[in-house]
Amino acid sequence: MTANISPLIQDLKNRGFMQDCTDLEGLNECMGKQIVTAYAGFDCTGPSLHVGHLMSIMILRRLQKNGHKPIVLLGGGTTKVGDPSGKDETRKMLSDKDIQKNMDALRGVFGRFLTFGDGPTDAVMVNNDDWLSGLGYIEFLREYGRHFSVNRMMSFDSVKLRLEREQNLSFIEFNYMILQA
Repeated sequence: MTANISPLIQDLKNRGFMQDCTDLEGLNECMGKQIVTAYAGFDCTGPSLHVGHLMSIMILRRLQKNGHKPIVLLGGGTTKVGDPSGKDETRKMLSDKDIQKNMDALRGVFGRFLTFGDGPTDAVMVNNDDWLSGLGYIEFLREYGRHFSVNRMMSFDSVKLRLEREQNLSFIEFNYMILQA
């Protein structure tokens, strides 16, 4: 790494927010030349977040404070499926109305940490339901399904643990990781 590491990268490393980076030198160079856009995703399973979300929010905040553009990705579509990770049983399906209420509540949370607007470094909030709901099933399988290895998906801890414990893992939960990707 060059001696001219950006203050933002140094800050993220010092705070333990950054462990590994595929091309740290390239990222550092890019951050010095232009506005970098970064996103963090949040499912809408409840009307509030937990402390585990704080690190992602703080990284987005620090990016914005250093002249970069954060994107908050609300998982309105993926919430309809339910993230199986860390769960021993199938998540309860939320109604569209409940998901919308949760999204509305979460918007207020992010507004306390980030500045939203139309400026070059203003935060943007998007909902993955906007593009996931429009996918036809056959089209989805043909265009995206072929890029995912079931063998690799079976090796993920969230899947392995459920199977080892002989706990049900529904088809819809198994597909969560494809929708998330």
